[in-house]
Amino acid sequence: MDYTVTVRHSGTMDLTASNGRSEVDLAWGPEPGRWMATELFLAGVGACMLATMADYARSNGLSVEGASVRVGADSAVRPVRMSTIHVTYTLPASLSEEQVRTLVRAGNRCKVHNTVENHPEFRVSATSSAVTA
Repeated sequence: MDYTVTVRHSGTMDLTASNGRSEVDLAWGPEPGRWMATELFLAGVGACMLATMADYARSNGLSVEGASVRVGADSAVRPVRMSTIHVTYTLPASLSEEQVRTLVRAGNRCKVHNTVENHPEFRVSATSSAVTA
């Protein structure tokens, strides 16, 4: 596997995610100072898209210093999911309309965006750490 994280149930409504380099505490619902898994997912989408855009800009002599991206989602039921993801960049005013269009296309080529758009295959399994006497 190219990427691995471990998420551990660490309390009644608490989760801890680790990538082996750092940890983040997650909450099941909105809680001050804590991330929900859905927010962490949206942050991953935004970070990947902005980083891909910034890399393209650097390679092509464009400055996107100070750029940001806001990512939100609409919820749906049956099945429970995010039905629409909204991505809005704030880019430097010095860029032309064509440069902005090109940068947005570059951001759309990030690995997370491509994964979501192309419906990854899920392989789910379970093990038990139960001890038998």
